[in-house]
Amino acid sequence: MISTNHPENMERKRRNGQLPSCEPCRKSKLGCDHTRPICNRCVRRGRTEECFYHPSPLTKPRQSNATVQSRNQVPGASYSIRDLSVSSTVSGSSAAHRPSALTKPRESKAAAIRKPRQKLTHRPSQNQSSPNANVSVNASVSPIGTHSVSVSVSASVSASPLTIGESHAWEKRPFANPGFLGLTSYSDNVTGYAAVLDHAMRPHGSGSSPSGSIAAAVDSRQVELGAQVLMLLDHLALFEELLEKRFAIWEGWIFSTQMFRCIVEVLRDLYRDTTEGMQDKYASVLELSRTFFRNTATEIELRASMTLSEYVALSAARWDTYALLLSSIGYSIYHVPQDDPIFQSGILPGNDRKGLRRIALAASDICLQLCDKLGMISDTLCCAILQHSVLVHHTYGTGGKFVPGWRKPGFGLMKRTDYRTWQKLGDLTTILFALGLHQAGDDKNTPFFLSELRKRVMVGAYGMDKDLALFLGRPPRICKQYCNIQSPLDLTWEELIAPPTVRQAALQKLDAQGWNTEGKLGSGARARTVHLACLIREDILELSIGQGRDNVEEHAERVLKRARQWRSELPAFLHWGPESTSPELASLHLEFLHQDFLIYSTLVKRVGKGHDALIKVSLEIITCLLDLLSVQMRALKIYILTTYDLCYVGLPAAGALATELLRRSQPTLEPVLSSAPFPRSEIIQKLSILISHTDTFIQQHEGDYEIALQGQLLIRQVLDRVLSPTTEQAFPDSSVNGMTIGDDVDFMALLESFDWEQEIRPTFS
Repeated sequence: MISTNHPENMERKRRNGQLPSCEPCRKSKLGCDHTRPICNRCVRRGRTEECFYHPSPLTKPRQSNATVQSRNQVPGASYSIRDLSVSSTVSGSSAAHRPSALTKPRESKAAAIRKPRQKLTHRPSQNQSSPNANVSVNASVSPIGTHSVSVSVSASVSASPLTIGESHAWEKRPFANPGFLGLTSYSDNVTGYAAVLDHAMRPHGSGSSPSGSIAAAVDSRQVELGAQVLMLLDHLALFEELLEKRFAIWEGWIFSTQMFRCIVEVLRDLYRDTTEGMQDKYASVLELSRTFFRNTATEIELRASMTLSEYVALSAARWDTYALLLSSIGYSIYHVPQDDPIFQSGILPGNDRKGLRRIALAASDICLQLCDKLGMISDTLCCAILQHSVLVHHTYGTGGKFVPGWRKPGFGLMKRTDYRTWQKLGDLTTILFALGLHQAGDDKNTPFFLSELRKRVMVGAYGMDKDLALFLGRPPRICKQYCNIQSPLDLTWEELIAPPTVRQAALQKLDAQGWNTEGKLGSGARARTVHLACLIREDILELSIGQGRDNVEEHAERVLKRARQWRSELPAFLHWGPESTSPELASLHLEFLHQDFLIYSTLVKRVGKGHDALIKVSLEIITCLLDLLSVQMRALKIYILTTYDLCYVGLPAAGALATELLRRSQPTLEPVLSSAPFPRSEIIQKLSILISHTDTFIQQHEGDYEIALQGQLLIRQVLDRVLSPTTEQAFPDSSVNGMTIGDDVDFMALLESFDWEQEIRPTFS
């Protein structure tokens, strides 16, 4: 059990000397294993959100007259909704423990996260705690599984319970602003009078302290919820180690590793100064939570000469920055190998990597809800939502899983969608437009590194939008027709945050288009190539799901011509050759091949042409992947980009080859659509090798693992049928996820119903 330093935080035993049971086990009269913070029995029964340890399970809360009057004035007010594991007292009286309102009973933590992010609100009460209320909290019980001690709150008046999604979710937010306003907005009609109206339009008392407004917007329950999330900083050293392990494997190209190191350093010093030597640690963390609310509600004043360390010093102690850090920690879990010693630590929050991932996801989501309560928008909030969306994607998949179902003329696969990743993309798009990142302009007060970070964030969101739109076959949310998306400069993060003289020297080494002239394939080059690739992907989306295109073949030819022209204009160091050894360069080459694959696949589906070109590019993709894996396996180092390409580029190409292979094995059932030579033996060999590699390198914890597994099983079925001497014999393993597959006609329908080409390839870090 992880506990705080306060003596009262030690785990207490019952009068009979036994450890206390959690509430679900106690009420059900079941044996509890007393595991903190969530017992294993509740985990097995799917009752993790109900599992908490009541400090005094047989006591009832004492209610003051004010509380009773407040309840009578608000019909239907309920204090049984679970929110925080706290005990509230009025005028020093003892109070009983109230369950948390984070989720409804019998609802798993994953189910809670699956829901749309709602507003954190509270019910109105006649007597609410004032800003000067004397709050004294001894310890906390964390709803996300890090602390297991009791809380008592002493206040002059009772604090009303925090609820989620209630009527006050639509209150006016005191710190909200409309964000970016375009040329057709209401503000443009009076811009000519802006200088005259500036003084009159300025709110009265703007120079006063925002403390009163913060107290009105945030109640004590939200402060307590924030404090419980901040208690995760007890494990900051472990989180820092996890981040460094991830940076050693893959740094990414959107966010700076230096930025995360600065955030960790500032939070470490802040948390140590807040809690070190304090008799009542949790009370100190409560005050730190209030500081986070005040900072989040305060706009950061930028200046052009601001350095990264100065920016982080102003932005670290905010809920949006904390959400960014927690989301990055959760994302790092997917990069660090499962057998790494860090996951064997006895003090790991959540006990294992899955538990830690669940905590990081839930805690970062709570931080975003707290930001949403204040209504402020900022660059750090935009970064946090982007990183959180990436974490949600890796946890729950892109938005589709396949389950057995009937589909004429034979067995088929019906898609069951997962809404969360698509929903998070909506949140991300909203704040991008509100900040005006889609119409980038010059701001003399914006630091150079922040200006470039905004470009990378915009490109990352643009790439995620195209990935999900292609995968789900839905219209994109971010369209180049309405956006001025600027390519980031081809500079490394070290150059972006360097002193002006060093940065200016690096700028002098860029060509007219913004590429570096030293042949360095760094984060800047990666960001620029992602931007170019996504522009082509939007053209492919228009080709595949756009309306009003009569001549699909001509449109496809124009898209191909434009894509190849852009590739030819890339710097020489980005051109791939068989002798290239860089995994990033090979990944870029596979991206270009994947674009051709998507175009030809769309052409085949819409007009029935392009079979030869589709087979050719599919075989080229498989050959390139196998050669790349062979080189890396001999070097005993497999790069993460290669494993992504294996799943998101290799499997769709293998599916196209498998479909053609099965079709050509049945000449009497369906005519051969291609007259070009078909290397049957080579394709069978390479498909067999590719499937063996996917078994090895595609991890089970990946969000789209189920779809990848279905694709592998279907390819194996094709190879079994093609290589079998008799087609009438029943195969012992002729089933896909429990479905028995009948004759070749049914299997052909099943194979063609699988969306091979829609396996996306993530372009974000």
